[in-house]
Amino acid sequence: MMPNPPVSPASAERKANRITAVLFAVSFLLHLAVVFAIHHYRHPLLWENGGIAQYLYEGKGFRIDYFGLTAERTSIQAPGYPVVLWAAWKLCGQTPAAYILISAGQCLAVASMVWPVGILSRRWFPDQPPWIAQGLVVIYPLYFWYCTRIHHTAVVMALHPWLLWSWLEWCRRGPWHGIATGILAAVAGLFQPVLLGVYAICGAALLAGALLKKQWKPAANLILAAVAVVVCLMPWTIRNYEVQGRFILVKSGMAKEFWMGNNPNATGTTYAAGGAQEITMAFPPKAYALTGKVPEIVLMDALEAEAWAYIKAHPGKTVEITLRKILWFWTVAPSDLVRSSQEGEALAYRSVDIAYWAIVVGLAVLGVVTSKYPVKEYLAVLAIYFSVYSAVYGMTHVGQARFRGEIEFIFLFGAAAGLHFLLNLFFPKGEHAEDAQANQRRRPN
Repeated sequence: MMPNPPVSPASAERKANRITAVLFAVSFLLHLAVVFAIHHYRHPLLWENGGIAQYLYEGKGFRIDYFGLTAERTSIQAPGYPVVLWAAWKLCGQTPAAYILISAGQCLAVASMVWPVGILSRRWFPDQPPWIAQGLVVIYPLYFWYCTRIHHTAVVMALHPWLLWSWLEWCRRGPWHGIATGILAAVAGLFQPVLLGVYAICGAALLAGALLKKQWKPAANLILAAVAVVVCLMPWTIRNYEVQGRFILVKSGMAKEFWMGNNPNATGTTYAAGGAQEITMAFPPKAYALTGKVPEIVLMDALEAEAWAYIKAHPGKTVEITLRKILWFWTVAPSDLVRSSQEGEALAYRSVDIAYWAIVVGLAVLGVVTSKYPVKEYLAVLAIYFSVYSAVYGMTHVGQARFRGEIEFIFLFGAAAGLHFLLNLFFPKGEHAEDAQANQRRRPN
């Protein structure tokens, strides 16, 4: 047999773009089909986002009925998703059409992940065709579920790979790229401020590397990105200062989460034993005696002080439960400590959660161990995600799939490499070999 002719980089690029476009369309249609199959939009749960959006819709500002307080201006929640809800209601009214519109937008956002995932796959594992990692994104179980939730989780899931690609590669191409990266990070932070910690560390590491190598233009672009983050967050931070009288970058609700993970009855998860009640309802903190009597920020201070008092009095128990929370975050929490009330999806889909995560982690380990290329940067990024999210949820509480689900995409690159290794092992002359050769030629410096 004659050997296959070499594939030109331009031809390979066109083929990769076509595959990505097809995967995007397939992903969007599949996720939208699940939205209509579950038809959550008839009576969705809106949580705190909905309470705030209701006041926005009524023209009363960013307020909430919470902690026994009536329509107080609040900082407990990030503003991004309440504004999305408000905009959908303004456009379609408080009807199922508004929730269908939001869900369709979430489906588009999640489907768009195939682009940055493909680029990052070529960056870290150039010997594998990017469609493997992209395909895993298309069929990932958690993305199907959260596209049907009227909650900020799907938006945050979709933004993460775009942000990571922007900081690692795109923002260093020019000053406007840096500014755009900073704006995107700030917008994402207004949906989920936890991610700001990831990209602050990532950006600082990249800047230090650029300065050590005397790469002045990339360094300047990274600085512009950081400045853009600060400038874009500043209006909301100033608003929080006017409302609460102190510096609050995005939201002040961390005090409640901190108490939930550090109190005499803490289980390590959001819920008390049995999963029927949130820990704050089953065992209300002493600070709740202040509800309706003091401003929101004073109540937050009391919750934080109560949690610190417990930690100081029980350091050994605190270390023990913190380590347990970190373990559960990266594995699975006990079934009697996750939510059994309302939709109870944590129990209904528990076997699916355990199965897919075990497969992903197992394949990721295999992919990293068998990679023919250095994966130092990939491992460094994994370490940043692991450190930031372990710290945040080790301090607070675990047990909800969305907490880890926001960042599970980072393991899919390693999982794709592991799957690629198995494909080569069992089908050494598979069609994926041609794509892999083209990827090696397109590998970034």
